[in-house]
Amino acid sequence: MATYDMTSSDTTGVGASTIAALPGVSMNHSMYNVEAYLDIDDLVAKGYSGANGDIFQLLEIPAGTLVINAGAEVMKAFTSSCTLDMDFAAGDDIVDGADITSTGFCAAGTNGQTNTVVGSAASTYTQFVSTTDTIDCLIAGAAPATGRLRVYATLIDCNESGAEAAAAARDALA
Repeated sequence: MATYDMTSSDTTGVGASTIAALPGVSMNHSMYNVEAYLDIDDLVAKGYSGANGDIFQLLEIPAGTLVINAGAEVMKAFTSSCTLDMDFAAGDDIVDGADITSTGFCAAGTNGQTNTVVGSAASTYTQFVSTTDTIDCLIAGAAPATGRLRVYATLIDCNESGAEAAAAARDALA
């Protein structure tokens, strides 16, 4: 079992590093959808040899972000017996034990969660990310040799938009 940072070009098969930043819209904190792909076939072609329990850090979520929902869609079926756990820190609150051996959106696992960031320990709130973190996918049951997964999340940037900081700088010049 290994952990692969799919947001860093230092990882085999990753073309470029990504940064924890959402699309910028001046003075507006709109909701955004972000997504990333885990393409096992491409990784295998570039030298990856998988193991049961490998963790893939797929979506980097910036500090000060509210995660409204997240989920996964199997674009190409994975190796027989593969299942998916998805959450922060490779947990299973977002997707739990989903069968990824056929295409389609992941269904709720044993904890009843899918496409939501509620979690069994805190069923009345959405996840606020106070420090930069990643949404991780743990592939269990068998070493993945084939498959393609799309992971998505709907986010709101809750950081300061800069209006007060700009006004303070202007006032200091006066």
